[in-house]
Amino acid sequence: MAERLPIIFLIASFLFVSGVLSESILTIENKCNHTVWPVIFSWESQLSTTGFALRTGEARALQAPSSWYGLISGRTLCSNDLSGNFSCATGDCESGKVECSKSSYSWAAVTYLYFRIDYGGTNSYFISLEYGYNLPITVVPSQTSPTCFSSGCMVDLNNTCPDNLKTYEGGNPIACGSACRGAKTHENCCTRYFKSKQNCKPTQYSQNFERACPLAYSYPYSDNNSTSTCTNSTDYVITFCPSSIPSTTRSFPLHYTYTTQSHGFKFQFYNSPRKLIFILGTRLSSFRCNNHDCCDCGSCESKECEKK
Repeated sequence: MAERLPIIFLIASFLFVSGVLSESILTIENKCNHTVWPVIFSWESQLSTTGFALRTGEARALQAPSSWYGLISGRTLCSNDLSGNFSCATGDCESGKVECSKSSYSWAAVTYLYFRIDYGGTNSYFISLEYGYNLPITVVPSQTSPTCFSSGCMVDLNNTCPDNLKTYEGGNPIACGSACRGAKTHENCCTRYFKSKQNCKPTQYSQNFERACPLAYSYPYSDNNSTSTCTNSTDYVITFCPSSIPSTTRSFPLHYTYTTQSHGFKFQFYNSPRKLIFILGTRLSSFRCNNHDCCDCGSCESKECEKK
């Protein structure tokens, strides 16, 4: 048995170095001039927390599981009422506590960051304004490549938001809802007849979002190639209210030779002389809950979904 230990140690060391056992570190930092309460919701595996407070200038590092699929967002203007119930003016997860529920999530008009860690040997992430916007955010990977690039939305969309989509607090705009949340029509929400890439078209509101933040998805069938894919040993710094987005060179292949889809993502590949290389993942449609597509701006209405 003693003679086998060095061999086992060497095998374990090889697996760790090759990335099989590696885990990414997600560092979330707050550069806003006010406190932000990050939310972490998971569809697959769990991080060590589902919500916490970050004062101005604070940061917190979280180790992602070897395989994780979830989202990160930020809450603002949070407090406890006289009964001790915790709530926030934007991004409230409706748990009544600083930590959010692990089993359910209430979609809100906030800036979302979606992550998938170690999916087929790669990580992928993208920023979405499909439900709205509340805070500027950036994601900076520890290593870059043509497909692994910094991403973000730094423009304050709360001030340029149409009046009918604004959320106010004390007379000041603090969030901007999507066209779907403002006018729950099938056309705006890309449901029923409009639930396809051919029929779901960008609205005036989503086009405004995309012009201001071209590195973020602005509506369900947006295809602006804003998903970043990195090796599964990459660490990430997620910043609320960043001062800048690091410049990164991006290049894309001229021809795709293989396409597949899984869990709401479309994965595209192209052939290189040596191997098949993963290029990017693009959001196809809404996520699912209770085994049904999320309809009408994120509210899961099973009866409506069953008709589709």
